[in-house]
Amino acid sequence: MTLQTPPAGRGQVIGLLGGSFDPPHAGHVHISREALKRFGLDRVWWLVSPGNPLKTRGPAPLARRMQAACAIMDHPRVAISDFEARAGTRYTAETLRALRRARPDLRFVWLMGADNLAQLHLWQDWREIMDTVPVGVLARPEMRVAARRSPAAYIYAQARIHGRQSLLLSRCAAPAWCFVNVPMVALSSTRLRAQGYWGVHRPR
Repeated sequence: MTLQTPPAGRGQVIGLLGGSFDPPHAGHVHISREALKRFGLDRVWWLVSPGNPLKTRGPAPLARRMQAACAIMDHPRVAISDFEARAGTRYTAETLRALRRARPDLRFVWLMGADNLAQLHLWQDWREIMDTVPVGVLARPEMRVAARRSPAAYIYAQARIHGRQSLLLSRCAAPAWCFVNVPMVALSSTRLRAQGYWGVHRPR
């Protein structure tokens, strides 16, 4: 049985923003809107994960995070999905395989903040991710230098596309990645949880 995905037309380019979204906030909204513009994407899907394998503590219930994500992300070309929970995947590389099986008619671009590029080499099968989908990296506060000096950035230096050519990323064959500087929103889910707050932050 084919797993259901958010609506998309044949041949469209889909940006995938994965994470626990625990909680979702204005920063997620901001980078989604920027990714649509900077990387020439047709749509962005938020892949709300059951849990992050790199974190020992589990997130808030999936239904709560999905509801909060739908409430804060109001854009006609951005969809919220629990695909990972229904596919039974835990790692990004697994999720990408499942998505390609479910929608071989689409092209995917993996989206991440600079903080994730800095630790990408710790992810399960991280080279498979770089080798199979273009990767769009968006600046995060205080993480530019660490991202650009990361093992992944060094190993795949020849596959980097300059930020001025970011619109080409969606048409490139992997491996290809692009780092873009965008106006930043100094919010993080970790900080919000540390402040004892779990709720919906609407962007102004």
